Amino acid sequence: MNQKHIKKAFIIDDDEAINFVTKKLLANFDKDCEVTTFSKPMEALEKLKEMLTASQPLPDVLLLDINMPKMNGFEFLQKMREEGLSKRIQVIMYTSSVNPDDKKQSAGYDNVIGYMEKPFSAQAYGKILEMTYNR
Repeated sequence: MNQKHIKKAFIIDDDEAINFVTKKLLANFDKDCEVTTFSKPMEALEKLKEMLTASQPLPDVLLLDINMPKMNGFEFLQKMREEGLSKRIQVIMYTSSVNPDDKKQSAGYDNVIGYMEKPFSAQAYGKILEMTYNR
């Protein structure tokens, strides 16, 4: 049986504890998934640009928080668009925001394939797989 799995994922969240727990949970579900966390969105953006320039494989999916200092999730999505990354990487908004406007705004980006609320749960990995591969 050919089982789908996520080979590479980025978690972008200013909360180090959330990054740690989410990375551990993803690793528990898929031992082969390479998970990289970033607490600063600009560092993630620079890494993505570096990977693109070096023709390295980009992440299958980004889990992106909305409310972060200096650069929020929507500003990050805009930067991805400007750098030509938005057509290459799928994004799941991963946030504690319950604001319906955030969900609506997220839907305005072609590369945003889902919206999940924190905290990450055991069922969430299945949802991430489904969103990533059934698009």
